[in-house]
Amino acid sequence: MKTLIVSTLILAFTQGAVAEKLDLGTHTALIEKLESVMSLETGDAMVSQPSIAHRLADLYAERARLLSLDEEGKGNQIHKAAISSDRKKSLVLLERILPTLDKNEKGSVLMQMAHLNLLQGQETQALKIYQEIERNPSSYDRKTFALAQIQLGDLAYAKSDLNKAQTHFETCLNIKENPRKGYAMYRLAWIHFNLGQTVLAEKELIKILKTPSLMTNSKGEMDKAFQEEASHDLATFMASNDITAVSINTLSAVSPENTRQKNLMYLATELERTAKKKNALIVWGVIGKQDIPFEDRLERQIRVTRIEYDLGNKPQVVKEIENSIAILKSSPCSGNEECVVANQSLRRIITDWGKAEERLPSPELTLAYLKYTQSFEDEDMNFWAAQASLKIKQYKQAFGFYQTSARLLVKHNKTSQKNFEGALLGAIAAAELSQNIELRVQAYKLYLELNSKGPKRDEVKYQIAHTFYEKNDYLNASEEFRKLALDSSMNADLRVKSADLCLDSDVLLKQETRIEAHSLEFSKAIKSKSPEYLNLWRKSVLNQAATVINNQPTVDASETLLRKLNGLTIAQWPADQRKQVIKNKMVLAYRLKDLDMLATASKELLNESKITVEESNNALKNLAWVSEIKMDFAKALTFMKKIKPGSNETQSHLFKIALLKELSGQNPNSEYMTLINISNKASQRQYAAHQIVLNSKKPQSDFRKLEGILAGNNELYKSAGIFVYEKTSDSRLADHLLKKSSVRNSTEGQLLAHVVAFADLAAINKKISKLNVKAGMSDSKLRRTIDQRIQLIKDLEKQANRAIARKDASMQLIILATVARENSNLAIQILSLPAPKGLKPEEKAQYQTQVEALVQPYVQQSKVITAKTTELWNQSIEKNTFEDIFELSEQKTRPGSRLATTEISFLRASAREVNISSDPFREFSSQRRKVAAEALNLIPRIQSNPFNFSYLAKMKSLQSTLGSGPMVAYLDSRLNELKTRGSN
Repeated sequence: MKTLIVSTLILAFTQGAVAEKLDLGTHTALIEKLESVMSLETGDAMVSQPSIAHRLADLYAERARLLSLDEEGKGNQIHKAAISSDRKKSLVLLERILPTLDKNEKGSVLMQMAHLNLLQGQETQALKIYQEIERNPSSYDRKTFALAQIQLGDLAYAKSDLNKAQTHFETCLNIKENPRKGYAMYRLAWIHFNLGQTVLAEKELIKILKTPSLMTNSKGEMDKAFQEEASHDLATFMASNDITAVSINTLSAVSPENTRQKNLMYLATELERTAKKKNALIVWGVIGKQDIPFEDRLERQIRVTRIEYDLGNKPQVVKEIENSIAILKSSPCSGNEECVVANQSLRRIITDWGKAEERLPSPELTLAYLKYTQSFEDEDMNFWAAQASLKIKQYKQAFGFYQTSARLLVKHNKTSQKNFEGALLGAIAAAELSQNIELRVQAYKLYLELNSKGPKRDEVKYQIAHTFYEKNDYLNASEEFRKLALDSSMNADLRVKSADLCLDSDVLLKQETRIEAHSLEFSKAIKSKSPEYLNLWRKSVLNQAATVINNQPTVDASETLLRKLNGLTIAQWPADQRKQVIKNKMVLAYRLKDLDMLATASKELLNESKITVEESNNALKNLAWVSEIKMDFAKALTFMKKIKPGSNETQSHLFKIALLKELSGQNPNSEYMTLINISNKASQRQYAAHQIVLNSKKPQSDFRKLEGILAGNNELYKSAGIFVYEKTSDSRLADHLLKKSSVRNSTEGQLLAHVVAFADLAAINKKISKLNVKAGMSDSKLRRTIDQRIQLIKDLEKQANRAIARKDASMQLIILATVARENSNLAIQILSLPAPKGLKPEEKAQYQTQVEALVQPYVQQSKVITAKTTELWNQSIEKNTFEDIFELSEQKTRPGSRLATTEISFLRASAREVNISSDPFREFSSQRRKVAAEALNLIPRIQSNPFNFSYLAKMKSLQSTLGSGPMVAYLDSRLNELKTRGSN
């Protein structure tokens, strides 16, 4: 009883634990407990308790399995003895309980025993069990019989007894209770495949994969491992048959999602392996349209490239190579070892192609080389590409490949290799065969660049020079020949030939500066021909000077030549050549605006013993010009007076002297008068007449004499006439001038008219001042005086209205201020009259009120006009209305300045009358001082850089503002000269 209770408890415990996975320790603990229970029993008791024995057998078998998995699958070796012991114990127990089992239980135990025998390597014992079941099907359940058939089929299949295996698998498929129909069908498919029935095998696998119930495990769940293996095998089967889009889609559809892409790639690979290249391309094409990992995409591309090559589709191979390169150059390839392997595979394809077409390369091969070498640095590939290009007469391309190969060999420090010299000479050979001179030059230069001490150095250098000479590129030819001539390491004959050809090239270039420089160099470097080269040098210097003088050279060329000529020792030269050198220096110095050099050279020419009048005049003009530029006008006048002008230069000469006299503070009238008598230019005679009047001691007399000449120029006539009026204040002259519209409508004419108007205004003011309202006047006289003053005020108002109608701003302000003042004064004088005597206080107040009412209109009128005048003043100040008049008043030497000054004084008085607090011309005065200061500060800048166009233009503008007429005329002539000659 005790034993039965213990057994029941242990059995209950083990049955509860078996639902969970047990580790080795738990298995061992259970086994020990069951073993202890079994030890309490007698041998017959085991038969009476088969469930405990069966459980213990299961635990032995499971522990053996767990031990085999220990240490990451190495348990079979580590625990070999323990595993074998447990399996033997399990077999002993199972065999002992076998007689006690019924029909259904017996079958499963026999299958378990057969399995353990197989694990122990006892195939014979296992086979006996399976055969026993096969011989006595009625003794076992149908499930066991079906499983035995499957095992027999597997054993036969393992021995390659395919027919026997087929019989077993077909038998088990006819058994309804067969739990492994899918497996049996899978095995039959492989049998058919091995028997060559590949189409049937494919169909059978597809049927399995399309039927989920055939792929479930013992728990009724989908057996993913079986599904994956079957779909993989389907790819193998399909590779033996014809591939269509349908079959590819079928494989994709029945494959698990996680292996779908791998199965397609495996199918493509199998097709490729079995020489079904076109079918493989179809599959790779389908794969390429899908979203696949980068590594798979890379592998696919390389395989497609190889297949296209194997199929001989050359144009397509080039395209696939290009596609492969694009992937290999993409960012995911950075640091990716698979890309390195892929690159090597791609390179192998191209090199295999190169070997196959070694004798007669195709254009596609060279294009493939080009695609690869443009993307990857590979000196060998470039060298082979060059050889291939050379064989098909693609010389320029061959040159490019050779060049790249050579450069890469240098970069990778492999110049000692035989291919290095071969690549350089190959580049030269390709260039020469191309009959392209430019390519030849590149090849020669490449050799010198990469192999400067090579055995062909001198020949290559000489060939470079000759190639340039052959194509009429004399500039480069000259440079190359010069290098050879000056290279002391070169052969002597080659040096002489190179020197002569260098100078020949320079002559053909017509470049005297090169002839000069090179002939001087060769005279020092090649002593045997030194005299000949020196003579050529002297001639070149003289020719060069003539060319520079005649052709308006650049500043740099002129400076270089001037330094050269100035550095020559010419004392022993013939007089004519000596003078020519000096004159050349003068011309160059003038063009370069080198004033000191121009003065020095001009004095040198004047010191020559035999010079012509023309040469003397030229030198003196230069000296005068230098002094003038330095604003030493007196010294310039001295040189100008020494000049003997030709008949066609007399007028301009006189005009220049007159101008210089004015600028140096001397009276130029004698020159101007002579100019009037001889000049045939109206403008020149008019200007001379104008200046005579301005410089005359009797301007009115000279104006009358020259008025006819001045009348041809309205501006000069007005200027001279206004100047004379300001000197004489002759009212008849004023009337005479104002009758001319050109004068009347000018600013100066308006100022002159204002001066006349000021006289009338002064007369009215004088009359008003005499009409004082005084105490003690009789009522009749008082009334008469007031009426007269009111009438005079009205006369002023009329003048103001006329000024307003004419929009004469100056007269408006001046007269309105006067009107306001006189209205106010009249009111004040009336109010200041004492009240009549004898008036009572209230009568006095009444009287005062009446008087205030009487003067109120005048007071109000004064206020209104004052307000209006103030408003007009503010507008004028804001708009700078009187800026021009003020500027004219400040230009003391300019005709009209005095008139403007008079008007400004009247305007200031007007401003004071209406209580303008500050001088309305203060800002103009400040600006005037700024202009004067700016002009003063600009003088040293002009002296330091006398040819600066902007400085001179600025000074002219300032002097015009300041009213310096002669200086403006002088600056204007200088600016015109700079425009003609150019400025810095």
